[in-house]
Amino acid sequence: MSSHASYTQSTPLGAVGVTVTRHVVAVPAALNVPYEGADPHVQQDFPDGFSPSYGSGLAFKGVGSDGDLEFFCLTDRGPNGDGPRLPSLDGAGMMDSKLFPAPGFTPAIGLLRVGAHGAALASSLPIRISPTLMASGLPLPDAAEIPLHDALRFDAGGKAVFHAGGIDSEAIAYDRQRGVLWVADEYGPFLMKIDPDSGAMLERYAPGSGLPSILARRRANRGMEGMTLDPATDTLHAFLQSPLSDGAAPYAVTEKVEKIERYAAFLRWVEFDPASASTLRMMAYPLAGAQFADGRTGNAKLGDVVALGGGKFIVIEQGEGEHGHVFNKLMLVDTAAATDIGAAAFNPATADLERSSMGGSPVNGADWSAVTPLKKTELLSLNGIGWVAEKAEGLALVDAHTLAITNDNDFGMATRVFDARGNEVVDADVTGFEVDAGGNIVAGSAATNRVRVARGAERELSLWLLSFAQPLASYGA
Repeated sequence: MSSHASYTQSTPLGAVGVTVTRHVVAVPAALNVPYEGADPHVQQDFPDGFSPSYGSGLAFKGVGSDGDLEFFCLTDRGPNGDGPRLPSLDGAGMMDSKLFPAPGFTPAIGLLRVGAHGAALASSLPIRISPTLMASGLPLPDAAEIPLHDALRFDAGGKAVFHAGGIDSEAIAYDRQRGVLWVADEYGPFLMKIDPDSGAMLERYAPGSGLPSILARRRANRGMEGMTLDPATDTLHAFLQSPLSDGAAPYAVTEKVEKIERYAAFLRWVEFDPASASTLRMMAYPLAGAQFADGRTGNAKLGDVVALGGGKFIVIEQGEGEHGHVFNKLMLVDTAAATDIGAAAFNPATADLERSSMGGSPVNGADWSAVTPLKKTELLSLNGIGWVAEKAEGLALVDAHTLAITNDNDFGMATRVFDARGNEVVDADVTGFEVDAGGNIVAGSAATNRVRVARGAERELSLWLLSFAQPLASYGA
């Protein structure tokens, strides 16, 4: 199923004209993800399993022999939903949790074809950590989230446990020169080099091993979200989804000590050299608190990125806006004048620069006022051309005029709360609930309420082709 429409938007870059072709991607039922639990309510909601979700990342492969456009696409860690706070396993405080109704899921790379017939997923390749170990979407052993299955308690002998092969894959790039795929992940966060024929991981770079050590302080579930290969410089560019999580600092706006992850004025962007397996520089993507709900830059959830050449990129910027509504935009980003915040003067192994951005004065010598961040300018409002999905997550450059974009449909599921009579408790925030070691709700909600996965708002996987009236590289940030 597809549709076609044209739009013109007035932006800081002038009048931007774009023609949009919308596709709903046909996905074989054989790729549905089976529910692995025993809750009859979940079985009733998902009799055929969870809807496949291959929209977390997108990379243009090329034009097939039949003229179809071919894309590599990507799942994330699999069906999962927010859980309550649980006692940490070491007995020191509380930890966040995630529900994994299909804990046996293996993150995968798909091949998506778009042509006269529409859009369809042609094949799927599971990712391998090694020849003998399949990747898993379950958290790593040192993760900040506890995996849960059907019950609100951790079961070390159950299906949802910590996994040494855990990845939360979120972005993909096709490296034609080396004949490999690059995949970015949220858990490590990692950059992974993958064989496109076998799905085997060839190399994995992590904070302190190729990537800046500070990236290990990424906020839980807000790791490396966007990544692209710039063929002009043969470098990878990747960024965190949101600001770092590293304690608190004085915040000039509220005149209080606030969490860095909520109010830092930027998130971190890295340029990585595949040839030397090292980070060349680190830059600051600026965020203005006034543009996000509650004035919190932590409500930003950037999506993907593509390289245009000449130091220009297009980024999906999105999140909960100032009026509480989710927005999705394409931003034109220019790296030419950006300061390398990986330099020693900015204490790159610390969050001192984030603290300086909040307080307005240097912290241990790291001075936010001395930083020129990446220059960004709005190119297009996706909402203004009919985009309604919460998460625009896959972005690919097809040609000089054309972008492709996909949504993350979260496998058609979400965490929901129900009262003792089975009625949904609307707008309940399960992340504010607390449970004891036995899985009993003790705070934030009635003890008789039930938390489980259920049908989500989005079930379809969409791919949109955006054809711009002028070459994308001709726009000036």
